[in-house]
Amino acid sequence: MKKLFTLAAISLAALTLISCSGKAKSAPAQTVQDTTPSMADRIMKSAEKTEAAAKAVEEDFPEVTSPLYELAAKHGFKLGTVINPQNLQKKAYTDMVKADFNSLTAGNEFKAYSLLSQTASQKSENGMPVMNYNQADAIAKFAQENGIGIRGHVLVWDAYMPVWFFKEGYKNDGAFVSSDVMKKRLQYYIEEVVSHFETKFPGVVYCWDVVNEAVGDGANEYASGDARHVRTSRGGSPNYFYDVIGPDYVELSFKYARQAAKKANADIKLFYNDYNTFLSPKREAIGKLVESINKNEKLCDGVGMQGYIGGYGQQAGCMNPNDINKFKNAIVFYTNIGLEVQVTELALRNYEKGKAEQHAAFYESFFKMLADIADERGSLTCVAIWGICDNPALPKNDYSYKMNGPYCGMYNYNCTRKAEYFKVAGVLE
Repeated sequence: MKKLFTLAAISLAALTLISCSGKAKSAPAQTVQDTTPSMADRIMKSAEKTEAAAKAVEEDFPEVTSPLYELAAKHGFKLGTVINPQNLQKKAYTDMVKADFNSLTAGNEFKAYSLLSQTASQKSENGMPVMNYNQADAIAKFAQENGIGIRGHVLVWDAYMPVWFFKEGYKNDGAFVSSDVMKKRLQYYIEEVVSHFETKFPGVVYCWDVVNEAVGDGANEYASGDARHVRTSRGGSPNYFYDVIGPDYVELSFKYARQAAKKANADIKLFYNDYNTFLSPKREAIGKLVESINKNEKLCDGVGMQGYIGGYGQQAGCMNPNDINKFKNAIVFYTNIGLEVQVTELALRNYEKGKAEQHAAFYESFFKMLADIADERGSLTCVAIWGICDNPALPKNDYSYKMNGPYCGMYNYNCTRKAEYFKVAGVLE
C-alpha cells in the first residue's frame, strides 16, 4: 500500500501547525537540567501519532486496491477535489490527488477577480479587459501532466468582483459604462478565458460553472415578482452585473459561453452553480432560472450543487439524516427537468473530534445515497469534495473553519486516510 506521508511531510505539517497556533506564551529560561519538550517536538510527536493512528485505521478495513475515481466511475461520475497554488506545492497533497481523483477545481484562481489585471486593462488598445493566467496555468499544467480534468470555476460571479471592471477606463473612480459596452466586455472576457484554456491545455477543462450563486436568498435580494430570484444584491452590496447589464445577465452569460465553446471547438459542458440547491424555495427558483436560460436553446447542461451540509460554524445541525434525503430529492428534481447534476463543493461538516465515528457513518450514508441515485438516474456526473482534509489548527473565526469544519475530511491534515475514506471505497465498490 502506498505510503503518502514522509518524514518531510511531517516536518511541514509541524511547521504549519506552529504558524497557525498563534503566539506562544513566553517560556521560562531553561537550565541544563530542563528536559521539557519544545513546541516543535510536541507537534512532531503529534504528527507521528496521527500517522500511527492512520495506520491503525487502515488495519481495520479491507485494502483498497483501486483508485477511488475508478470506483466512482462504476457509477458514472468523476471524483474530484479542490486545489490552489499553496497545496500544489505540498507533495503529500498532490500525491493524494494523483492517487484517487480525476477532477480538480481551483479554489479561486479561475475566477474573474483573480484573472483580471486592472493595470493591463487600462492600457488595452482595443478597450477590452486583459487577464493574467500565471496561477491558473500552473494548476492547469499540473492537471494536464497527470491526466486529470478541470471544472472551470467560475466565469461570472458577483461576489468580490472589482467595481473597476464596470467603469470607464477601468478606473475605480470612473463612471459606470453603458449596458451595451458592458455586454461587449463580458462577452470578450468569457470568450478569451474559454479560448485560453482550450488552446493552451486542450481538453483539460471539461466543464465550466458559467454563473455562480445568482439566485438570492431573502426577498430583499431579488426583484419583487421575479420567479427566478436573480440576485440584485449580496449582503447589502450591489450586484454590478445586474445593475449595469440588466436582469438578463445570467442568460447572456450562458449565451456567450456556448458561443465561446463552439468558437474554440471545445466539448465543454456548461453549469449553473449555487449553494443551498437542495432547499426550498431556492431549488424551485433555480429551476425557473435554468428554464429561462434554456428557453430558446439548451445553453445550460446542468446544475452544480455546492453541498455544504450541516451547521454553519457550529456542531448543531451537522450530520442530520434528513439532509441526505433532501439532497437526493434535489438531484431527482434537477434530473426531471433534463439536467446533469454535479456536486461541486461537498463539505460534510464536523466541528468536534469526538464525533469521528458518527461522521464516518454519515459520510458512508451520504455516498451510498449518491451511488444509488447515480445508478438509478444516470444524471450525476461528478462529485467534488471541498472539505477534503481535517485541519484542527483552524481558529473558530477562520472562513474555512465555518465553511467546512475542522474535522470534515476523508483525510487527516497530513493527507493520511481516515475511516471516511475506507467507508466511501466500500460503498463505491
